[in-house]
Amino acid sequence: MTEQALRVFARDPQPPRPAASDRALERSHAHLEYAVRLSGLGFWYCDLPFGELVWDARTKDQFFLPHDARVTIDDFYARLHPDDCAPTRAAIEASIREGSSYDVVYRTVDPLTGAIKWIRALGGAKHATDGTPLHFDGVTLDVTVQKLDQQRLADLNERLREQDRRKDEFLATLAHELRNPLAPLRTGLQILRASTSAEQADKVREMMERQLGHMVRLVDDLLDMSRVTLGKVTLKRERVDFRTVLHSALETTRPLIEAGAHELAVRLPQDPFPLDVDPTRLAQVIANLVNNAAKYTPPGGRIQLTAEAENGVLVVRVSDTGIGIPPEMLPRVFDIFTQVGRSVDQSQGGLGIGLTLVRRLVEMHGGSVEAQSAGSGMGSTFVVRLPLATLRSEPMANQPIEHAPHGKARLRVLVVDDNIDAAESLAMLLDLDGHQTRIAHTGEAAIGVALEFAPDAAFIDIGLPGLNGYEVAQRLRSDPTARSSMLLVALTGWGTDEDRRHAQAAGFDYHLVKPVDFDKLNDVLATWAAGATLGR
Repeated sequence: MTEQALRVFARDPQPPRPAASDRALERSHAHLEYAVRLSGLGFWYCDLPFGELVWDARTKDQFFLPHDARVTIDDFYARLHPDDCAPTRAAIEASIREGSSYDVVYRTVDPLTGAIKWIRALGGAKHATDGTPLHFDGVTLDVTVQKLDQQRLADLNERLREQDRRKDEFLATLAHELRNPLAPLRTGLQILRASTSAEQADKVREMMERQLGHMVRLVDDLLDMSRVTLGKVTLKRERVDFRTVLHSALETTRPLIEAGAHELAVRLPQDPFPLDVDPTRLAQVIANLVNNAAKYTPPGGRIQLTAEAENGVLVVRVSDTGIGIPPEMLPRVFDIFTQVGRSVDQSQGGLGIGLTLVRRLVEMHGGSVEAQSAGSGMGSTFVVRLPLATLRSEPMANQPIEHAPHGKARLRVLVVDDNIDAAESLAMLLDLDGHQTRIAHTGEAAIGVALEFAPDAAFIDIGLPGLNGYEVAQRLRSDPTARSSMLLVALTGWGTDEDRRHAQAAGFDYHLVKPVDFDKLNDVLATWAAGATLGR
């Protein structure tokens, strides 16, 4: 590019003009100038040693300068980001000294607003035959959009790497947490096979029940987190006093509190706290917070739960004297798969999803939750805020639902499951409880057995080979030779609200999610035997 052309692009106040007869050159310059405008390039020209810099309008825009501004080399450096001045100066000096190409990216800063643009500059120095530098010129291009895109991609990659790291950590933790109860379960089975002591067998069975309960809680946490994340959880709101929710939550947490020999102090005012909430889900929130406090508090610690009303909001605080939370972890404690102090010697158990579930459920209720801690070893406090219910005339549910009394009737029960161990073990328990049972492992077999056996009740798995459980229920409900009063219970590992709707539409009376406590199965049978209205 000639000096003459650069000065034309730079809008020099007195650029050299072509001869009147040289119209072709003028048109060529005009076309080139139009192409430059479309490209987004800015042009600059500088005589050496540096005096006034010749910049076009676009270059001045890139440096937040008015188009009529006169520019010096000091103005150039004054508009650069402080971190970019030294490397840019070094690149310019090297190009002038060595004749090397000049290709740098720097940031320009608006001194009034602090706005930043990323600019790429390309050019070089022109030297006389004796090596004397004559001028320094080139082009600039605003690459802010590209730089921001690169930064966003870098941030995204970093987040993906962090998520991948936490996923791997979670899978390792999951394997560890599942092995913990599996080991004593396997050992317990070996003891039962080898021992003849009834007392020892009772202790082993109690231990196995505890470990099985632990596994069930782990799986429930996983399923709940998945449902909440996918938006599959629908709150079943009702008007309830917070005390009812708290009573349910503390019953759940009692074993962990007692195991840690912790002191649990609960402080509530006399006035009721009416809420419009899903009591089961809110009890889950409180239980998770208390369990979290118990896990991260050394044995013999103190846990305190308080509740009070503040400006129409219920404020629940769960505090402990535990290991505390480092300041850098406070913003992350509610992130999924995050645990404080998750080293081999500090692991407190759990999957790192309890607090994430707490936050999601609280937010679904229109509330908020925050973590507070003075630092490591200083204990923690979790604060839940929920809107109190407006006053209404209907009574609140203050009493927990009572289980139906176990029926004493001898029932004919069909168990349908393609898992042979699951079917036989359930049938064995039912037999021991005085019922008469039959087993089927496929959908077709289930229909045949049901028509021949005429059971009072049928526990049916959904994921069956051939006809699935829904189809079995539909066939039995529509078959005129089948007992119309037969109790149909879906006993399945699928537990979303949509699965429950499918079960109801297929004709099931109950939908129970595996593994089910046998007492709950007995409640269902007792309710049916007593002729109560079936809860669909």
